[in-house]
Amino acid sequence: MSMMRLINRTSRLGEMYRNEKMEKYGLKGMHHTYILNICNNPGVTQEQLAEIIFVNKSNVARQLAFLEKSDYVKRAPDPKDGRKLLVYPTDKAHDVYPKVANILSEWNEIILEGVSSEEKEVLEKHLADMMEKAKTAVDKVNKE
Repeated sequence: MSMMRLINRTSRLGEMYRNEKMEKYGLKGMHHTYILNICNNPGVTQEQLAEIIFVNKSNVARQLAFLEKSDYVKRAPDPKDGRKLLVYPTDKAHDVYPKVANILSEWNEIILEGVSSEEKEVLEKHLADMMEKAKTAVDKVNKE
């Protein structure tokens, strides 16, 4: 089986795990990245958020609409540029943040059980390198 297929399948299984664990908060597996990034970057624009999490702007708008309706975020026009929306976490987002972080930590512990600290460092470095190469390739294609 190819390495990318293994990575993709592991990613999908991770989303299934997060879906189950986050359901009690009214969230889906993909919302973890929104909650964490918005709490860590209050006032981020929708465009910046799309760049940070590598999804298109329409997906960000759709997920933010859901999170806003669920009272996890609020959006406000940028006072410097009314065409942009700034995204802020609500108290509800701040309250769920540690729970979401814990779910991610649990998943990492599960999938990395038996992997030494040194092996984790090497794996993380290689995966980060792969991500940077993937980003460069996508940026190059987008410029064509």
